[in-house]
Amino acid sequence: MKITFLGTAAIGFPLSFCNCENCQKAKNHKGKSLRKRASLLINDEMIIDLGPDVQTSMMMYEKDMGKVKYLLQTHPHLDHYNEEMLIARIPYMAMKNQEKLHIVASRVCIENMSERISRYEKADLISEEGKNKLLVDPISLEKGEKINLDAYQIKAIESTHDEKHGSLLFVVTYNQKSILYATDTKMLTEEALKQLSDYKLDLIVLDHTFGNTDYTFSHLNKKSFIEQIKILKELKIVNENTLIYATHISHDGNSYHEEIEEDAVKNGYHIAYDGLELIL
Repeated sequence: MKITFLGTAAIGFPLSFCNCENCQKAKNHKGKSLRKRASLLINDEMIIDLGPDVQTSMMMYEKDMGKVKYLLQTHPHLDHYNEEMLIARIPYMAMKNQEKLHIVASRVCIENMSERISRYEKADLISEEGKNKLLVDPISLEKGEKINLDAYQIKAIESTHDEKHGSLLFVVTYNQKSILYATDTKMLTEEALKQLSDYKLDLIVLDHTFGNTDYTFSHLNKKSFIEQIKILKELKIVNENTLIYATHISHDGNSYHEEIEEDAVKNGYHIAYDGLELIL
């Protein structure tokens, strides 16, 4: 399984209009410290979160959007979902859609995604006419449920990040390798841990939004990140062979890449960066 980090930021890093110390450090160090909004690509054909930077990232890393067959949408917040990218699949814009796009999300999330499309075009993700126009196959998946999608098994994991808009976390299994993508999350609930109990993860990509701060509302900081990994190890969901990467990096408590990576390694994990590729 090939994993490509298309973006690793929360909202963006450095943050627009911000001149805080961490944003200034990122601007000065450039390279891995400059982050687009968080999104993940699997095997060059599955995207987790169709955020506003995805198209730019795909071009930067020489990936082909025309080959993407699957979209897993964790939630519809603006930094994770850009309806304009789906609108661009309408026939008068996209003269030749290469593949049907299978969209996996909670029912509430799909409804929100669909409504935002219909504000601008006579298309949606609910009606047969709308789905045919966009050449999409929306698949509703609720927490604890799993589906087989061609060579992939997808399991939805409970998230309390934004229950009103149907937030989910996802486990993706392919060729006997399993990854958990858990950005935009607080500490995992007991129910979420039960839903993960059958897995021995090969990779976990976990929220690190607030870094070295003392607050954690709706996201994790460094302290709670480390505590969450400890719990997952005690439950044997994560082991000594599991790759552990932090993503969704904000300017709150996170310095430039090399500095926070050095600190992360001391604590047994890594900080992901845009363009990073992993082979499992």
